[in-house]
Amino acid sequence: MRLVRSIRLALQDHWPVAAATCLYWPKLLIHRLGSRRNLTRLHLGCGKNRFEGWINADIDPRAELVVFLEKRLPFAEGSLDRIYSEHVLEHVPLTTGMGFLKEAHRALREGGVLRIAMPDLAELVTGYHMNDWRTRFAWVQWPEYAFIKTRAEMINIGFRWWGHQHLYDREELQRALNEAGFRQIAFPGIRESAHADLRGLETREDSVLVAEAIR
Repeated sequence: MRLVRSIRLALQDHWPVAAATCLYWPKLLIHRLGSRRNLTRLHLGCGKNRFEGWINADIDPRAELVVFLEKRLPFAEGSLDRIYSEHVLEHVPLTTGMGFLKEAHRALREGGVLRIAMPDLAELVTGYHMNDWRTRFAWVQWPEYAFIKTRAEMINIGFRWWGHQHLYDREELQRALNEAGFRQIAFPGIRESAHADLRGLETREDSVLVAEAIR
């Protein structure tokens, strides 16, 4: 019975990616032939949060377009005006994240903007160091995390749970963006931007590290 349960759980975890892999080319073809093919703003890792007037992409087969960060973005060089992601980059290894940032730089037109929102490694470490994590982080107050007893347990969860593979602070994110070719980089506050269409996009209060990089 344990083996059967393990197989069932494995299938539950992996079927979306398998389905998305099968639908990659059909969805790309539909997009390129459809009425939305001229859209120039990409919302990457959209989940259930869809933006009007954007290409909403994810590795979920239910997304409008399937995009894998390990692969080349399915857009011509200099064809996009905006790329936005929230809580995406920290879920892949650094090498994969760097590959995506280089692809974003390639796909954006001159003056195009990449906006990234994510949790902040520095904030996590500060909560541990100051030992005020119980009040600093809203997520530890959610009922499903009531079991957390110590700051060591808290920081380990922050690093390892939810598929986290590489957490960034401002220095690390700027380094990665610089190495990808971006030179104009700003760190606005959550839901703030000098660009009207990039304001108010964040849906999670822990998206405290926000960067905007101009091509």
